[in-house]
Amino acid sequence: MQKDILKEISNHILNISTIQRAENNKRFFRCAPGEYGEDDIFTGLTVPQARRLLRVYKDLSLSNTEKLLNSRVHEERLLALLILIENFQKGNKKKKEEIFNLYLKNIKHVNSWDLIDLSAPKIIGEYLKIKYSLQSKNCSGVKFLKKIASDKNSEGKNWKEKLWLKRIAIVSTFAFMLKPFKNDYAPDIIFEVLNKIFSEKDEINSHDLIQKASGWMLREYGKRVDEKKLKQFLLENFDKIKKQRTLLRYSIEKMSKEERLFWLNK
Repeated sequence: MQKDILKEISNHILNISTIQRAENNKRFFRCAPGEYGEDDIFTGLTVPQARRLLRVYKDLSLSNTEKLLNSRVHEERLLALLILIENFQKGNKKKKEEIFNLYLKNIKHVNSWDLIDLSAPKIIGEYLKIKYSLQSKNCSGVKFLKKIASDKNSEGKNWKEKLWLKRIAIVSTFAFMLKPFKNDYAPDIIFEVLNKIFSEKDEINSHDLIQKASGWMLREYGKRVDEKKLKQFLLENFDKIKKQRTLLRYSIEKMSKEERLFWLNK
């Protein structure tokens, strides 16, 4: 019966997917040899189509959802994450913890920037908001994210695995910037995570996808929390940030033209 439902889902996805979109996705998600999406398989399902499938399969058991998340097919992993998010948001405290632990257990399968951006804030970030006080840099929740972001956590992992773990740590902090804030300190956790990354020398820390995620979260911080604190962070870390032009451009995107020119020419 379990295999039947998973086969049904696989066939359902294939039946409404398009070959042309699958080919486009292979290029968009960098699936050429040596690139970050090299091993991914695409059917050509769109995100709106996946959300419509969620309505059909939202009650899939956790064990089957985990199997779906282990699929080599990108869109099957996407649907699995949509199911996990749906059940996390509607679940009680015990269910949320169960889904959080399942996510961590299978974190190596959350291995594309779109899957991470969709799920990390809504599962990792939201769970940490519930579980921990998030009142200081010594809080267990902050230490958890810094550990994920750390090069020490990446020993024995290939460059793509390290890339995705760091992006998960960065993007998870978006949950702390959403009002109502957990407390005054929680939104500032993005600074702690980035300081951890800045302090280490792995080349992956300056990868385009890390710079984009970092700049995006800083931009959101400036827009949603405190632009003055964002500028202070940029100033204090400018010797490192000025070498990462993508990060800088993303982080200052919502500033005035004059301010953007100031930072770009600094």
